[in-house]
Amino acid sequence: MPRARKERGSAADGLTRRVQRTGSSSLTITLPKAWTGSMNLQAGDTLRFRDLGGGRLELLPTSAETPSEQHQKLLRIDASRAPPKLLARLLIGGYITGQDQIVVTSLSGVRPDQRREIRRTVSHVLGMTIVGEEAGSIDVQSFIDPGKYQLHRLMSQVVRMLLTELGTCRSVLMGEDHTALERLEPMEDEIDRFYLLMVRQLLLASDDFQVARDIGVESHHYQIGYRLIAKVLEVTGDLIYGVGRELGGNLSRLRSLPKKALSDLVALITRVERLLEQTMSAFSRLSVVDANAKLNEIERLLPVDYTLGDALARRVSDRRAAVAAQRVISNLLMTMEMLVIVNEVTINRSVEPETVAKTDRQVPMPSVGDPRGGSYGTSADL
Repeated sequence: MPRARKERGSAADGLTRRVQRTGSSSLTITLPKAWTGSMNLQAGDTLRFRDLGGGRLELLPTSAETPSEQHQKLLRIDASRAPPKLLARLLIGGYITGQDQIVVTSLSGVRPDQRREIRRTVSHVLGMTIVGEEAGSIDVQSFIDPGKYQLHRLMSQVVRMLLTELGTCRSVLMGEDHTALERLEPMEDEIDRFYLLMVRQLLLASDDFQVARDIGVESHHYQIGYRLIAKVLEVTGDLIYGVGRELGGNLSRLRSLPKKALSDLVALITRVERLLEQTMSAFSRLSVVDANAKLNEIERLLPVDYTLGDALARRVSDRRAAVAAQRVISNLLMTMEMLVIVNEVTINRSVEPETVAKTDRQVPMPSVGDPRGGSYGTSADL
């Protein structure tokens, strides 16, 4: 084999190597001497390769993996001086970053209020369970398989729940039994659970190409876009749930609004429903034309819809009803602004290297309203 050239550049800049042919089909490169020395590598040692997508390859000596790293990720949290709500946030942070086991300890004993905080958090996270509890510690385990659920199916289910929430708000405002609003809180909790699971999957996928392949998000560029959309959907759920709360606390007043004001409010909810479904359909089909059409429509509608609150305030003498209606309108308009982000991700994804590599470097441009893929999540693969 030809002698390797002298190493050039720094570790930060990236070293270069020339690929050499060995035998009839094998390609080889030499490993940097500084790296092999720091890892104490010897001839015959085993290396583990991971394809990270986007042309990136991770290289790790198997000897550098401890048994716990090979089988289970462990996180320890000292709760001795943890202020209120920090334990809950650390537990959720540990969950979404892929920790399999989280052990909460305290030399003075885990306090009753801390135990309640831990139990409450665990009950709101999919696949997380308390498996051991003593005076000075609580052992929390995550049993969910990160590669079991394809991301687009989880996302489709979240969108269906959001559409159901909007439909419930619209129907109740139009006269349906107000008890239908009671379904919103458990549905919102479920959306939060799905959001945490999606983020956990995406962060694990960024380090493990097998997980990325299992959930259908092999490109690290796509992982960034999915993370953004997952957050948009979670925030959208909070906004719609806020609409439901306003309806629940002021339903009789809102139903007593002048006919034109009530009609405008119902029309706005219907409009947001349609835009949500069409925006997510454009994303699922990667239709840049439809995403662009939705962006143009939202840009046209927002300035007009923002005047609804002021106009309603002038027409309604019941100040509490006017304030409640303005809050409903505000949450719905913020939801429309969230959809702007999704449509921008759709357009950006259409020009990413992994996308155009499949289309001979051309941006796929179906006609507006191309029915392929149907409604969001029914048949198209994200």
